[in-house]
Amino acid sequence: MGSKPKLYQNIIEHFTALTDEGKLKPGDRIPTEQEIAEQFGVSRITVIRALRELEYRGMLVRIKRKGSFIRDDYASGGAAVQGNSGQSRLRIIAVVLPFGEEYGLDILQGVEQFCAGQGYYVTYHNTGYSLEREREVLLRLLEDNISGAIVYPCASDRNIELFGSLMIRRFPFVLIDRTLEGLDIPCVVSDNYQGGQLITQHLLQLGHRRIAFVCTRLKEAVSIMDRYRGYCKSLIDAGIMPRSEWLLEDEEGMAAECDDSPSWQLKLAKERLARALNGKEKATAVIAINDNSAVYLLKAAQEAGVKVPEELSIVGFDNLSFVAMLDVPLTTIEQKFTLQGREAAAMVLRLCGEENPFREADKITLATELIVRQSSGRPHE
Repeated sequence: MGSKPKLYQNIIEHFTALTDEGKLKPGDRIPTEQEIAEQFGVSRITVIRALRELEYRGMLVRIKRKGSFIRDDYASGGAAVQGNSGQSRLRIIAVVLPFGEEYGLDILQGVEQFCAGQGYYVTYHNTGYSLEREREVLLRLLEDNISGAIVYPCASDRNIELFGSLMIRRFPFVLIDRTLEGLDIPCVVSDNYQGGQLITQHLLQLGHRRIAFVCTRLKEAVSIMDRYRGYCKSLIDAGIMPRSEWLLEDEEGMAAECDDSPSWQLKLAKERLARALNGKEKATAVIAINDNSAVYLLKAAQEAGVKVPEELSIVGFDNLSFVAMLDVPLTTIEQKFTLQGREAAAMVLRLCGEENPFREADKITLATELIVRQSSGRPHE
């Protein structure tokens, strides 16, 4: 009587048969170790032994925190994702963002909604606005041989050589929210110019004539510059000359000193508020570059005894969910973050099968919307 096959061999034979029959194709992810253990009624140790054997035979590639995938060069035919060199890629789309706040989760949700219907898995990577971390993440993703990436760059004028290198190597990726200076890369962005106009026109209609614009570095992101351009255009259309003292821009190098803690952000907001209210013709309204900045300005105004909106109107940009529930609900511009994610996912998947993903730089621009709440009112003269 022949001996019974060892338990781990049953797992090996199972996945070998699935690949031979074309039911598992290059780039496909197999179930988790726990799922396989439950399916075969064995321990995870047995599953791990089987997967290691399959990896040794060249069938699987195991990627930390992502799972185990059928190697792109193991099976022939099927519906593998073909790279521009003809090499199959793993069916993974990476989302690389410099933050993890609410709008990052909304973007990620939009990407996952679209990719799930196309048979792709999504991974998320937070660079924390670190240029070095951004470089490390993107180069590692390139080595992992994934299908493509959706990237929110740390800055519009940094790591240009990195993104240029990815283009030369024809790695499919698209940008979201902000573009890169000098590089024509497919992207999905909000109409930041329109948003800058809408929020400024709202304040002008209320009667404001001295409107400050608070931001980090104008050159940090094309999106910031576009909002500022919309602000300036609306002032000029109203017969008001934009003034340099109304631009409350962070000094060069200040970002390197910032630790992004609430105490630091509040300190920064207090300095910005003092600059806005300095001099004879102090500002009667302040446009913050985003909702988070606006929230700290509201807190700084409260601590300084400045009433909002009676003495100073403060408005933001993004329409994060919590700003409607502040003590003084925030007037702001809404961006469609989930839609951005879906459109970016559709765009990057279209690029995956192209020989040269950067032959044409498609650009999708999504409209913004003014959301009026209680933080803006008529100026108090």
